[in-house]
Amino acid sequence: MIKAEHISKTFQNVKALDDVSFQISKGEIVCLIGPSGSGKSTLCRCINGLEIPDSGNIYIEGKQIDYTDQKQAAEARSKTGFVFQHFNLFPHMSVMDNMILAPMKTLHMSREEAITKARELLSRVGLADKEEAYPKKLSGGQKQRVAIARSLMMNPQIMLFDEPTSALDPEMVMEVLEVMKQLAFEGMTMVVVTHEMGFAKEIASRIVFLEEGKIIEENTPDLFFSQPQTKRAQDFLKKVLY
Repeated sequence: MIKAEHISKTFQNVKALDDVSFQISKGEIVCLIGPSGSGKSTLCRCINGLEIPDSGNIYIEGKQIDYTDQKQAAEARSKTGFVFQHFNLFPHMSVMDNMILAPMKTLHMSREEAITKARELLSRVGLADKEEAYPKKLSGGQKQRVAIARSLMMNPQIMLFDEPTSALDPEMVMEVLEVMKQLAFEGMTMVVVTHEMGFAKEIASRIVFLEEGKIIEENTPDLFFSQPQTKRAQDFLKKVLY
């Protein structure tokens, strides 16, 4: 579904990604973990074209994507849903209007069709009673569940999550993770940047550990958490698990 080849990206002389290559198969859930500033979010954003790599190639479903080509970029983004750390809901729009804007504009859905689909998805994330609410009236967990439902409106084949719970109060984290777990159980291909180690251990098909813009280690959750192969991963896990 996704293939990254030799991706590098520099911001103001800081190398955020340094020759990163990896691939993700259909139905896989890959969790990107590592210390802050290790390149996790940048890699996720490069997959979606929110950042353009300085070098290297991104392939979606076997097709190389040139994100500087608007048509190719739009086609690739139509296959990938992106859920941000800070929700990115339009504050001046109701939940329903947030949900139906993109599918009506991009997928040319009728308003009636979009509303029907939005109601199904809001029900699925436990927010059927919030369609007329505005974002300022929602809790952080509710906003993030709306953001997930809004991404699903576009019928994505891949979901990218960039630290979706890091801006939430601890008691709200679980309600968002439960929605993500449901997507995982339904077979959605997912890339998740996360600091939630318990979630990664339970849900991921594969853990990819980054440090200073490089992939240091990747393995199944069982092996990564029980037998990390590199000293850097061992030191990281000691700090976050104990």
